[in-house]
Amino acid sequence: MDGRLECILSHVHAKVLADIGCDHGKVAVYAVLRGLTEKSIAADISEECLKKARALAKEKGAGSVEFRVGDGMRVLKENEADNVVIAGMGGREIAKILSQAPAMDAKFILVPHDDAPLLRAYLAKCGYEKSSDKIVRSGGKFYPVIVCKKGGAAYTPALEELLYGTSPADGDCTAYAEQRLAVLERICASIKEGDARREEPARQLEATRALLGRAYESKGRNQDN
Repeated sequence: MDGRLECILSHVHAKVLADIGCDHGKVAVYAVLRGLTEKSIAADISEECLKKARALAKEKGAGSVEFRVGDGMRVLKENEADNVVIAGMGGREIAKILSQAPAMDAKFILVPHDDAPLLRAYLAKCGYEKSSDKIVRSGGKFYPVIVCKKGGAAYTPALEELLYGTSPADGDCTAYAEQRLAVLERICASIKEGDARREEPARQLEATRALLGRAYESKGRNQDN
């Protein structure tokens, strides 16, 4: 189990877990095996996509896993699950799935592989209250893991939150910000001052430098102590 999946499982505590777009089914299966949920619903877009998950459940003897074929959360009834995991998709697709979902009084664990700022903006606009939003490094890549529940007030997040979540002092977040810093510096250096295309990467560069400045300052204080 990689760090991304372990982080997801660390947030699961359910009677019924829905793993939407389950792929290999590891979250659904291991949540049952570890006693994190009484039942898992492993869902994917086609029967072909579910083959790997069915095979894993059979191999591991996870009997309390139900398999459903369907599009996004449409496979669920209203309030059928109290934890919902959506991982391995882009932020735009996750936002679309949430917008088309039945009413669900559930904890959502969302792991976009791209367009995380877009997803964070959607969640803020639609009143999803986040209990955790951190960057996790796994297999040489960085993944946002966002834990939230609908029912809060809509708000406008700062650019730093859109880019890096709500745990900027975390070591994996710092490493990700350092990676992004190098990319943004190259982009800004390649576009002339005054070009409108430079405006957004320049804003992101400024926010990234500010985050890293605070992270390095905090690390220095901790070392002094």
